[in-house]
Amino acid sequence: MPAFSAAWWDVSLDPSVRADSHAAERRDATNQPFVNPPTDDGRLGLTYERYLHLDRLLDAQEPASRVPDERVFVLTHQLFELAFKQILFDLGVIVRTFESLLAMDDDAFRRLALAPLPRAADADGPEPFWRPALTAAARVRHIVRRILPAVMPLMGRGDDDDVLFSTLEFGLFRAFLTPSSGFQAASLRLIQRALGKTPALALDLYPGDVFGHNYTGCPVGHVAPGSPLILGEGYARAFPPDGSDEARVAAFDAVAHAVLTRLAPLADGLPTPPPTPRLSDPDAERLVARFRATLGPDADEAPVHRFAAELSDAAAAENRRRDALAPARVGAQALLARAPRSCLAFVLDRIVAADVALHAPDGDSFLTVHRKTVRQHVPDGSGTGGGGMPYLVTSQRFLFPLFPALVAYADLAAMLSEDAAERW
Repeated sequence: MPAFSAAWWDVSLDPSVRADSHAAERRDATNQPFVNPPTDDGRLGLTYERYLHLDRLLDAQEPASRVPDERVFVLTHQLFELAFKQILFDLGVIVRTFESLLAMDDDAFRRLALAPLPRAADADGPEPFWRPALTAAARVRHIVRRILPAVMPLMGRGDDDDVLFSTLEFGLFRAFLTPSSGFQAASLRLIQRALGKTPALALDLYPGDVFGHNYTGCPVGHVAPGSPLILGEGYARAFPPDGSDEARVAAFDAVAHAVLTRLAPLADGLPTPPPTPRLSDPDAERLVARFRATLGPDADEAPVHRFAAELSDAAAAENRRRDALAPARVGAQALLARAPRSCLAFVLDRIVAADVALHAPDGDSFLTVHRKTVRQHVPDGSGTGGGGMPYLVTSQRFLFPLFPALVAYADLAAMLSEDAAERW
């Protein structure tokens, strides 16, 4: 099941196509516009309502109860999904830009990979090749930093500490939603895969008893956050088939590292960078200890041993991948030394910042705001999916930080001063 329609992905990154009003318009096989075709007498009749398909959009809510607060609960999660959809599209735009870059000969690749970000006063703006990727990367960071955390308080408190969503009212309809859970947000899982966290989604960390009881009728132990049991019909969205536009998004981290690898020859004469950071044994031990703690003092050690073995295998595979990123590390060093104010560095910097703004274990990251809000309304820690607060804390504080986006680039970029990445 694709995440989006083919029309959503029907875009051109070719500057000459975008600048041609006829070529840029989406048209069918008879050369008629898909949107706003003229009538027989040549008139145009598109309306705001038709363009946005408001008949479908505004009728896409089906509350389970007569409790008024459930309406904002539904809309809040749908707003998240729309924001996730835009993030995935923007990541797809950047991937396609990187793929085009990698397909070029060495001279064209070098010219565009090092193309400078223009000064704010430059009326011509950025190199046309980079414009879609620049705005896409800026949007990804902005959505994660500003939009998602701003939506979450609709289920918490407002600026004046006004209660916007009642815990007591939530309790009146919460049982009707079992076993559905925000842990089933497949689009978020695909974003996390794009940001290098696929290994984390394969670890049997999450208690699956509620899902097993309701979906299969059989007892189920711990399952992975990316498990088909949890994601259900959304699994194909999080793990799309090869060749699809969504699969290209999932490969974002690998494609970005491929671009950096091709920059490695530009590092001649530069100091050798430190190796790409590796997952350490203490990192894994802290995660295993946290997993054990979520099970309680009298829990069976068998699932702990299974999880520790899974994590050991995943860490070994991840360290082999990071060791193989040595050329990308050299390319990152070259980019930051030769062209720190380039369009490419701008894009990479914003994706690194978006990863932090989404997953950081402290501060005002989206997952932090989400976790705090859940704590307000689910004091027993269960949640409708049966995992609740312990899982949120474990994944955010101990699991996702082990797999940062753009690992061969991020820490080197962090050493630069803020003004080294001038905004245009």
